[in-house]
Amino acid sequence: MRIQSSLLLVVLLALETQLPVALCRNKGEKSGGCPPDDGPCLQVTPDQCMNDRQCPSSMKCCSRACFRQCVPRVAVKLGKCPLDQLHCLSPIKHMCNQDSNCSGKKRCCLSACGRDCRDPSKG
Repeated sequence: MRIQSSLLLVVLLALETQLPVALCRNKGEKSGGCPPDDGPCLQVTPDQCMNDRQCPSSMKCCSRACFRQCVPRVAVKLGKCPLDQLHCLSPIKHMCNQDSNCSGKKRCCLSACGRDCRDPSKG
């Protein structure tokens, strides 16, 4: 019985160390995502945080124009945005600002000419 208990403890500890990996988050990283930031870097400002643990309650440590700051998190759908290898020749135009602006499983992804709703890539 003692060996089974020890084995169970080892398995549980191993699962705990893999949980952040399974959730695609670093230890201490809060769920959700950062809102988009299209602002220019007007002045160099010191970072207000380095990670989510330094932010109060449900706020996340997100990159802003040229510094990191605690901001309200936004809902993020599953999957990753596909990479766009194209370069836009026309003005940037955003069709969405966050995943909740997109229907179904589509995500608000940065493309060559701005953000638009796209099917997430797998993996």
